Amino acid sequence: MKKYLSSYHNILLILLVWSIGVQAIIGCAPSTATTSKQIQETSPPCWRNELCRSSSYSEDEWYLGFAEDTLKYRANAAEFRSMLEQQARSKMVESIRMDVSSQTETETKSELQVNDGFSKETMSKIFAETIKVTASAEVINTFTDSYHDGKRIYAFAAVKKTDLAAYYAQMIELNLSEAMHGIELSKQLIELGKRNEAFIKLSEAKRAVESTAHHRTLLLTVDTKTGLEHSQSERANKLLKEIATIRAEATIVHAEIIEAKDIIVVFVTGTENLEQKKLDIIVPGLQTILYNNNIRMTENQEEANYILKIDAKACNLRTNKDFHYANACVKIILTNAKANINEVTLSITGPKEGGLSTENATEKAFRAAVSDVWDKVKDKILGDSEYDKF
Repeated sequence: MKKYLSSYHNILLILLVWSIGVQAIIGCAPSTATTSKQIQETSPPCWRNELCRSSSYSEDEWYLGFAEDTLKYRANAAEFRSMLEQQARSKMVESIRMDVSSQTETETKSELQVNDGFSKETMSKIFAETIKVTASAEVINTFTDSYHDGKRIYAFAAVKKTDLAAYYAQMIELNLSEAMHGIELSKQLIELGKRNEAFIKLSEAKRAVESTAHHRTLLLTVDTKTGLEHSQSERANKLLKEIATIRAEATIVHAEIIEAKDIIVVFVTGTENLEQKKLDIIVPGLQTILYNNNIRMTENQEEANYILKIDAKACNLRTNKDFHYANACVKIILTNAKANINEVTLSITGPKEGGLSTENATEKAFRAAVSDVWDKVKDKILGDSEYDKF
């Protein structure tokens, strides 16, 4: 009996040891959840594969950018990854720019020219500005990702065309609403006899309307199906016509109080540049001064007694920490159209102005130069006229 009990105890001991061993082995083995997670973290993303990328991100719905390179010896992986992500984004932006460029300049102009709302010169500027804006990457809601397989780093950038279309449509609406507000304010100022301020508001409204043109082109490019109905081109052209009508009527009404013998007609033209950007500040400023001095203006050069032409550019650009400074360098030519001689030919440098950006400082400098330009030509235009009151 004792021998039987001893054998039974041995068997129990063996079973106990075997059970503990099995549990230890199971405890050391990786769980299914952990293994799956590790596989998920090390698996390459779909976009790394060209076939998967093209099927998941259709070119009809997305703009894409992709970049890859081998991680250099001792290179900082995070910095190298960031650089490749930026390359991918740049390639994505380039695909948008190429899409815009594929539409010929003629086609772009035909979309914009509704009832002669834009001049030929303005439309040429619009096309150039559209390409420039696209190149500067006015892109929102961009998805950017990268992946490192141990040797090479891959980067990917994508933006949905519908997101871009919604953004461009919003920018058009904001600028047109701003223009409408400026037009209404100009009407109130005219009624109050504040013609100077009214003409400035009209010029600002005109610039706001024209600024929608490149967003309209981008919208038509990224949304070929419904972009046209959201482009508001008809509304933009109506606003441009309203601006022209208000300015013309205000000029006619004011001119009617002047006797014919005292009327002087001036044609004002010129260029204003900040590097590659076109500005429109000095010419409208001179037109406002002429208007306040009872001088009629014309858009037909052949009708003018005088032709006032300016060529202005930003100069002496400099930066002091976070503050920027600029002057306006202006070449002035005043031609007596009837006598066919140049009454004034000179160049001036306007006051130095500062701002939080180069563009802001330049705009201030151009505004400050208006009175300096006027001082150089007013005696020739006005002579001893009793209306010299500015």
